[in-house]
Amino acid sequence: MENYVDRKRGFDVGIYSSTVKEQLTPYEKPMECGNHEDVRWAKVTASSGKGLMVESVGTLMQVSMLPYSDEDMDKVEYRIDLPQSSSTVFCISHLTLGVGTAGCGPRPLPQYVVYAAPTSFSYRLRLL
Repeated sequence: MENYVDRKRGFDVGIYSSTVKEQLTPYEKPMECGNHEDVRWAKVTASSGKGLMVESVGTLMQVSMLPYSDEDMDKVEYRIDLPQSSSTVFCISHLTLGVGTAGCGPRPLPQYVVYAAPTSFSYRLRLL
């Protein structure tokens, strides 16, 4: 299940497995979703076993793997209108805003708001 900076304490550290399609949270209005916090490594593979693995270097990271980009989801009003997808959008991040946009609830608490600022983090990509 997805988790964000302001909701990650409710999830246990572990090794989880699912399909990319299952990572798409079934919100009626498609939107950014499927984020995972404090990730040490993640991989995505085809049925052949070939794929891509990302490993954090130094600090933990955030990842998501979805069948659509944010731009693809923004174009449609309802999830039933999403086209078939054969793609995987693999996002690797350092910081993400907490849950809430004031569009359907309160804004994130101040400690979970991310402001634009120079930053750096490292990760290693491996072909499988």
